Amino acid sequence: MSQKMVVIKGTRDGISIILRRRSDFETIRNTILEKLQKGGDFFKGGEARLLVKEGHISQEEMEQLETMLKEYGLNLKKDHPLYTIPFPTPPLPETLILKKTLRSGQRISYGGNVVVIGDVNPGSEVIAKGDILVFGALRGMAHAGAEGDANSIVAAYRLQPTQLRIAGVIARPPEGKSAVPQVPEVARLKDGVIVIEPYYLH
Repeated sequence: MSQKMVVIKGTRDGISIILRRRSDFETIRNTILEKLQKGGDFFKGGEARLLVKEGHISQEEMEQLETMLKEYGLNLKKDHPLYTIPFPTPPLPETLILKKTLRSGQRISYGGNVVVIGDVNPGSEVIAKGDILVFGALRGMAHAGAEGDANSIVAAYRLQPTQLRIAGVIARPPEGKSAVPQVPEVARLKDGVIVIEPYYLH
């Protein structure tokens, strides 16, 4: 049985709206609107929390959802994570999962996706044909889409690489001491430039 694109369920703290983005934003918005209309006055005066299980919601789309929820008397809470760092979807057999911390001098190169459950320390390298996901701090070098896949991403709980590469594009951290990211972040290519976006919204 396939999972639904939009699920709205009640919790002791209000309601949770769980999204799996498998269509355009307008379809998602209309699906939420239909569910709210069916609920009538049930949702009024409540609090809602949004969790994106698959895909991505932009800040502009987030604001549209927030406005729509307000029209139904729902206050969108932002004190909980909005995004989760996803494992590659669908799960692929060519995914290497490392349950360890990579130390200086260590180099991992793999012809698929690489998931590190631990830290990637300065002086270490992770090179992947697909995505790189780090459930820890990424402070070494990461090269996703090493064979030219511009749709690859690099995501980490603390994204502080000495060098970041996606396909043939390279990004380096700014000179001087940069602030430690307080939320998980994801790096992807947009218009030929590597951009870094938060994966939690507070």
